[in-house]
Amino acid sequence: MATPFLNLVSNITIEVLFIFCASLLALSISFYFLMKNSLFAEIALILSSLIVVIPAQAQSDRLCPAQMQKEVEKIAQSPKLNHSRIGVFIQTNETKSQILASLDSDRYFIPASNTKLFVTATALKTLGADYRFATRLMSHNLPNDRGEIDNGLWLVASGDPSLQSATGLKSLVTQLKNKGVKQINGGIWTLTARKGAEIGDNWEWGDLQEYYGAKASPFTINENALDWVVSPSAIGKPAIFAWEEPNFANDWRVDNQSITVGADEVSTLQVIRPYGQKVAIITGQVPEKSEPELGGVAIPDPEANLLALLHQELIAQGITISLDSNSNHNSNQAQKLPPIQDLAIALSPPLSELISITNKNSNNLYAELLLRALGDRFHEVLPDDSVSGGLLAVNKYLQSINIPPDNALLVDGSGLSRRNLTTPKTIVQLLQSMASDRHFRRSLAIAGVDGSLTNRFKNTDAQGLIQAKTGGLTGAVALSGYASPPHYREVIFSIIINNSNLPSKELKQYIDAIALLLTRLETCE
Repeated sequence: MATPFLNLVSNITIEVLFIFCASLLALSISFYFLMKNSLFAEIALILSSLIVVIPAQAQSDRLCPAQMQKEVEKIAQSPKLNHSRIGVFIQTNETKSQILASLDSDRYFIPASNTKLFVTATALKTLGADYRFATRLMSHNLPNDRGEIDNGLWLVASGDPSLQSATGLKSLVTQLKNKGVKQINGGIWTLTARKGAEIGDNWEWGDLQEYYGAKASPFTINENALDWVVSPSAIGKPAIFAWEEPNFANDWRVDNQSITVGADEVSTLQVIRPYGQKVAIITGQVPEKSEPELGGVAIPDPEANLLALLHQELIAQGITISLDSNSNHNSNQAQKLPPIQDLAIALSPPLSELISITNKNSNNLYAELLLRALGDRFHEVLPDDSVSGGLLAVNKYLQSINIPPDNALLVDGSGLSRRNLTTPKTIVQLLQSMASDRHFRRSLAIAGVDGSLTNRFKNTDAQGLIQAKTGGLTGAVALSGYASPPHYREVIFSIIINNSNLPSKELKQYIDAIALLLTRLETCE
């Protein structure tokens, strides 16, 4: 990674080379005129040329704060953005901040995944950095002398986004076994305090099949998705489709309609999961010798999936499950007899770590489950809707930092909904309120280094100098965060483009061009 020092050395080298060439040109011209004019006149000409060249080149790479607005407008007025909307707000990170650029900064934009900034900031301030989700196995009593539990085993879930089969679930069953449990009489039941929808308001139909559109169920495991890999086969043969964890997809059907084509042809691979079905349909062509393509599909019924995986793990560790009529009870009776005995517990990592996954990797499921955890704090106000409760918590935090409620009209926690609206200025205000929170700052991706910015700003002056949250939907991209110019104080920025027909990759180039301006800032006299 290029350091500020190396960048500075590089700039100096370019400047010296430019000055040398310019001086050589001036000397050549002067030599011609020397035949006609006095020696003193020509020496004056050479010196004057150097005086002009040196300051001009030395200052060409730096950007004075007063120039920022004009430079931002140049990029925003690019012909390809004529039909798009672009909003920008840039200010210094200090108590009496200086506004460096403002372009439609008070108007509503769809923030896409910049929505996660509101949820993670509120979660840190409301739930605390040490908050952990808990998943429990409970019963009505301890196991008897024969190692039997009567009246069933209860899985009590709170929506831990990090719960995995290989770690958390295995640990739960191991704890159960260590308590002497050998048999469960009465089946397995689920219980949660969470209420409300498991998908966001106005999520698009096509997103619901994808791993990033997985349901925000309290009974979450393995991020409620199944990962797959598709590799080319021989030309004319179907591509090779495989689940990364075949044991988790035993009851899924695969309909492989794909074909392998020549290496010089374009990939048109699609993996579709019809809504609500455990079916993966593979279509399109895959070029021969191309790299394997990775993806994932959302699981249609997370609760049933978690119960099935728990059942598998119980059997694997030698615990049997009995459903005989003497010990079994129906669902209505089970709901009247809540469990009181803790048998096993799995805790998530602390919130400080969970928000890093949420923001750095732009994880939708994590954001949605954090929003619902916030809703638990308002269960007395909104007992039947954890989503509305979470949005209420966000609004309350925004009011506490003097952001009016109508400046951020949010309907979900991830930004997957196009009904989310906010302004670039509001995002900067939020970021300024969190600027000194080390957990929040560490949760943001670093330019050219990690997270969703791993492959952006590499080998540029911005690498390592920008911490930001990305955002992207079709026709809408965003980047908001902090920049630390080598020769200027820290700045906070939000850049959003909406209503575009350009590919996201191209839109990001315009956003990155504005972000790169920030690294050139210098104090000018």
